[in-house]
Amino acid sequence: MEDQPVWFEDEMRFGLRTQLKRRWTPKGIRPPGSTRIAYVWTYLYVALSPKQGQLQAWFMPDMQQTTFQAFLDDFATTEKCLLVLDGAPAHRSKLQLPEKVKLQLLPAYAPELNPVERLFEELRKSISNKVFTRLEEVETILTQALQQYWLNPKQLIQLTFFPWMKQENNP
Repeated sequence: MEDQPVWFEDEMRFGLRTQLKRRWTPKGIRPPGSTRIAYVWTYLYVALSPKQGQLQAWFMPDMQQTTFQAFLDDFATTEKCLLVLDGAPAHRSKLQLPEKVKLQLLPAYAPELNPVERLFEELRKSISNKVFTRLEEVETILTQALQQYWLNPKQLIQLTFFPWMKQENNP
């Protein structure tokens, strides 16, 4: 498996509901801010290769089987690869796998094994404590946040290439 690149994939739901995060303020002072509660959502699909520092992202309308199939069809690379993902229902459904992509499911209830989750932590910071009126605004902010990783692969490697990935699998 060492000769094949390993990619990890996950999805992040985001929308118009304000994501509140803690802020520093003097003791006894309540931080100012506005919030919005709205139930309009979309998804960011991310595939990344921590070892190579490569990142691909798609904005998708939902997390249904047909949408995930469209992602797989678009993701299919020119070289063989292993795509590691969680056990979401769309990932376990009957899919038409591209010939060069092999899927591997992560153990259940182990999001800490997926480096995409670490990237999502950083992306959530970019949209927290902000009020949006349209999904396009959120997508613009997220695209700007992703831009730094596209332009600087070393930053992506530093963020997502976990120490356990460096170990060789010796039989």
